[in-house]
Amino acid sequence: MAVLVGHPMSLKKRLVLCLAYALLLLLVAGGLWWPDASGKAAVVAAKERIRAAGLPLTIGEIRPPHVPDEDNAALVIERIKRLLDTFPALKRLQNSEDDFIKAHATAYRLNATGTHELAEMLDTQPVSDLLALIYAAAAKKGYDARLDYNKGPAIIVSNLGDLQRWAKLLRLHARLAVSRGQMEEVCIDILSMTKLADFLSDEPILISQLTRWAIWGMVPGELEQLASSGTLLVGWNQIFADRLESLNLAESHARGLDGERVLFGSNAFEQFMATHGNVRSLGLGLGGVDWPTWLRIMRYHIPGLLPMEYADYLDRARRVRIAVTQTPQSYVETIHQQKDALEKIPPTSLVTGMVLPMFSGVTKNLWIHRAAFIATRTGLALERFRVAKGRYPATLGELVPEFMRELPVDVFTGKPLIYRTEPGGAVVYSVGPNLQDDGGIEDLHTPKDDQGWASGTAALRKFAPVTVPAAPAVP
Repeated sequence: MAVLVGHPMSLKKRLVLCLAYALLLLLVAGGLWWPDASGKAAVVAAKERIRAAGLPLTIGEIRPPHVPDEDNAALVIERIKRLLDTFPALKRLQNSEDDFIKAHATAYRLNATGTHELAEMLDTQPVSDLLALIYAAAAKKGYDARLDYNKGPAIIVSNLGDLQRWAKLLRLHARLAVSRGQMEEVCIDILSMTKLADFLSDEPILISQLTRWAIWGMVPGELEQLASSGTLLVGWNQIFADRLESLNLAESHARGLDGERVLFGSNAFEQFMATHGNVRSLGLGLGGVDWPTWLRIMRYHIPGLLPMEYADYLDRARRVRIAVTQTPQSYVETIHQQKDALEKIPPTSLVTGMVLPMFSGVTKNLWIHRAAFIATRTGLALERFRVAKGRYPATLGELVPEFMRELPVDVFTGKPLIYRTEPGGAVVYSVGPNLQDDGGIEDLHTPKDDQGWASGTAALRKFAPVTVPAAPAVP
């Protein structure tokens, strides 16, 4: 029987094998060190670029200035919410406000039935107390001065949805005042809506800014309907025009983007890196996650890769912010700049892919509000011109310089707003983000998105109540 005897490995071969293993270990260590070092350097460089652009890196840097508690609207807001909760009928009325207005309003006036129903609801002492609190809150700073802004992500102003409901209450109260001929009260109500939105301007949170725009977005329609009813006083007309002109939408957008980037972006990365790439720090876990996603999550355990993505995120967010807030030559140019910052996010960039796309709609919203406010300011000037001259101008150039300092321009095209007159009325509008002339019509159910103002007979047609055809008689 043959016996197989293994030959001992020679010393030379053992030495070569040990050197190969050592080289392999060095390569692995170098492969881990290089992305770690380059990742840290990339983050430092990205932060330096942000500093050079004058942008904040921490929430503490954009924290609103402290105000005494007695000057803090958040305290008044808490009282409003508690009081509003005691009026379930009032809440239901606000939730069905559009249906109520369609049933009872012609232009801006309520019919007799609607006036009676609304008077029964609003002509009570508790509702008077509630409105007094809303007026008080509108005169104060809106953020909560008692909250520590440096403790991570949070929605600073609570009850943002309630703010919109309070604005709706002011709208209903204004309609009741119009039906009674109390025009000073009407204008105070609408001005309070603007202040209710304004006190959110100090908030460095995008969701607060979106609520601000939602409330401000009600104002142009209210002013348009009020003017169409012939009851907008000239003095108040000028006050509202001045308020619209003084709005700095780009600055407000910048604060919202800064807060979103710092709180929800940087905070997510910092927390994730602090836990050494722990999978559960993203709140995902592994239950029900497919293998490709699992592998993408697990790659964060490799040192350096997450810091490199963090640097890329900071750079992309900085570019989005600059694209949104600068004054470019055209809307299309801005959209291209924002798309350039948002596109081609690698599939392995998990956190960036989750956080950054939330910025995608901010440019469109900003420009829509710009266009709507310019059209509203122009419409207010048209009404002042009509009162002074007894007619609408043949061209918008007649408004300058007595009623507007310069010819109003459509921010979407860079050309003058589209304007036309008709017997007893006028229409002025921007083409909106679709860049097409839709005849001054905005319809959320279609691509038509013109941002405009209708006066006189045109407004009466625009705000005519919807007539529901009668059901056919049953034989």
